[in-house]
Amino acid sequence: MNSKVVERQVDALAEHQGQAEPEWPHGVLTSLPQLRVDADRAAVLAYFQNTWALTETLFSALQSGEAYYKRPYHKTRHPLIFYYLHPVTFYVNKLLVAGLLDKPVNPHFEILFETGVDEMSWDDLRENDQTIWPELEEVKAYRATVYDLVQNLIKTHPVLDKPMTMDSPAWSLVMCFEHERIHLETSSVLMRELPVQYLARPAAWPPLPINKNATGRFQVPVAGISFPDENPMLEVKEQLVDVGKPLAWPTFGWDNEYGKDQRKVAGFKAGKMLISNGEFYEFVRCGAYIDEQFWSAEGWSWRRFRNTRWPTFWVQDGPVGSHHYKLRTIFSIEPMQWDWPAVVNYYEAKAYCAWRSVNDNVEVPYRLLSEKEHLALRDKIINDGSHWLPGNETLSKHDAILRSEAGGINHNLGHGSEGPVSQFVESSRGFHDVQGNLWQWSEDTFHPLPKFKIHPYYVDFSTPCFDDQHQMIFGGSFISTGDEASIWARFHFRPHFFQHAGFRLVQGNNLETDTNKYESDAVLNQYMLFHWGSLAEQRDTEITGNVGHPDTGNFILQMTAILSRYSVNKNSVLDLGCAVGRASFELAKEFKQVVGLDFSQMFVDAAKKLQQQGSMKYSRHESGRYFSAMNAVVEPDIDRNRVDFLQGDACYLQAAGIRNFLSGSGKFDAVLLSNLMCRLPEPKRCLEQFVGKDSWLEKDGVLVIASPNSWLEQYTKPDAFLDADSNVHALEKMATLLPGFELLHQQDLPFMIREHRRKYEYIISQVSVWRKRE
Repeated sequence: MNSKVVERQVDALAEHQGQAEPEWPHGVLTSLPQLRVDADRAAVLAYFQNTWALTETLFSALQSGEAYYKRPYHKTRHPLIFYYLHPVTFYVNKLLVAGLLDKPVNPHFEILFETGVDEMSWDDLRENDQTIWPELEEVKAYRATVYDLVQNLIKTHPVLDKPMTMDSPAWSLVMCFEHERIHLETSSVLMRELPVQYLARPAAWPPLPINKNATGRFQVPVAGISFPDENPMLEVKEQLVDVGKPLAWPTFGWDNEYGKDQRKVAGFKAGKMLISNGEFYEFVRCGAYIDEQFWSAEGWSWRRFRNTRWPTFWVQDGPVGSHHYKLRTIFSIEPMQWDWPAVVNYYEAKAYCAWRSVNDNVEVPYRLLSEKEHLALRDKIINDGSHWLPGNETLSKHDAILRSEAGGINHNLGHGSEGPVSQFVESSRGFHDVQGNLWQWSEDTFHPLPKFKIHPYYVDFSTPCFDDQHQMIFGGSFISTGDEASIWARFHFRPHFFQHAGFRLVQGNNLETDTNKYESDAVLNQYMLFHWGSLAEQRDTEITGNVGHPDTGNFILQMTAILSRYSVNKNSVLDLGCAVGRASFELAKEFKQVVGLDFSQMFVDAAKKLQQQGSMKYSRHESGRYFSAMNAVVEPDIDRNRVDFLQGDACYLQAAGIRNFLSGSGKFDAVLLSNLMCRLPEPKRCLEQFVGKDSWLEKDGVLVIASPNSWLEQYTKPDAFLDADSNVHALEKMATLLPGFELLHQQDLPFMIREHRRKYEYIISQVSVWRKRE
């Protein structure tokens, strides 16, 4: 659809005053309790109709046709017309996958509206063609068609003669309901970001929980009057918590909710309430919000790029410097509610924690919750749901979303917005808003539980976000319904993203990973020695004198020498699987720009420390409890400013944000993949990123691959192995994946990794050098 068509469409809808709002009993919308999958057809139909009506009511707030096509100010998401139809095409696509439909409804729509936007960075602007969206009347007609189709399927299809299970095609139907409810919330956030003139609160929308006794809300907040004067840090005792939804629990769940893990929680302190607008105000008023010292590097870059000076949903109400604000809710601008929780992104929450730590002069710095700490704040009866067994009808005691009465929780649209931090029910441990009101940002990045399995109806729901680039959020918000509001919900967003999310302060020592710290330290020390230790340091003098020691040379130095020998141009190089960074620094001797990427945050942190300090202490294991102190030193004549390190997935370089580090053509002259291929879940996909004209590698660039070919199912599915029956055939298989490349060189290169002075792992990598000719 060209731009003239868009103009005509907007003109034709200029007088549009919002679509017809669904009628609700008693005049106020009601979100049903979460659907049980053992429910009858009538309950399934009612839940579908309720889900659909919630969406229609929300979108009835848009007051003109133009509002559907208005792009968000940040340009990192699609316009609302996409989100009005995306959940509907999802019904068709997933019901086709499950075999409940035998043909598409509108193939063009079902491709165009299939995939949303997970923006990679705050400056990953969506500058794509905005004339692609169909006319609003077409969209409404499609919605009506699909509504009738799904309603008829629920009424007549024999698949619903039996209870729905995870293995049943009917699971896809409930998946569609819960997916639409997710987008009810995300669409409401996009509306909150729209200019207010495009919106009007729907008549049936629940009232806002504004304190009617607080008339004339204070422009300058006063503790104890306009917001609670105390938000004490309460003690939480050491305990064990269970994570993971029982497979038999009779509601729909997303794949990441299943699995089972038990985590030890050391004692910690947490704020009784979420941080209020009133508490956040001083951070803004005193100028700390625009002080770089309190921000992470990425957070500060985001703040500078957006030029933010206060939270996004605070509306300036006076000249700059007066610090008078109003509050933007989804549909309207209201007098500032200082006792409501501050809606911020992860970066802002972390900056506030850093400032408060200095301002309060605390010995243990403030931070955000971890997942296990969030569970530790909840009532015991809720956490006991992890041990629920079929036949025990205590479901609604464990999870409030399964009953009609919220029990004092601000979720499931009982209220039309977030509300006062002290208004809603306390947990038995004394904390407000453990569930509901606002989501709470977490220190944890999104991760799978043990025994995680992808569900075949939605294979990419969770796994693309297991990338350490998405922060987890917990507890749900006022508009969270269905599974989103359940005790099992495990959701996440990129740290710059705005959701109905706030935070509470935490102090404690629970941020070590839940894997064995000794094992993590051992692996780091082994790799530090492998990369940075001299040949003499790798050995034991006494044992070598008695029995000798194989001389394998320094593998890292040998690999960088091979790459430098075959690389024609020396502008930029990618060290893929950089580990603790030795190769990246060595390459900086000849290349002007080096990017090192590794999936392990632990390795990347070590490499960054070496870059910043030039050296790093580590330990060499001798035997049992005995270690020797070692020191890795970057050669002084290496320009460490030529190197950038980042964490990311080698199979998804675009998602890792590499583009932000590249200058010039945006491509590399050389790529080093050192002992990485057989540890990737999708090795073929990794290589495909360097093939063709649009690849990450320049024409005549070199790709240097070293791999011991230790293909294991714990890393790679067998059908994705790049194995072969001989060394020659292994290279031939590699060649088929690298069309347009010429094999320049191949050799076998041995190396050893020391575990302790009497135990080494001897490995031989197959090294191949390929030049990109096309």
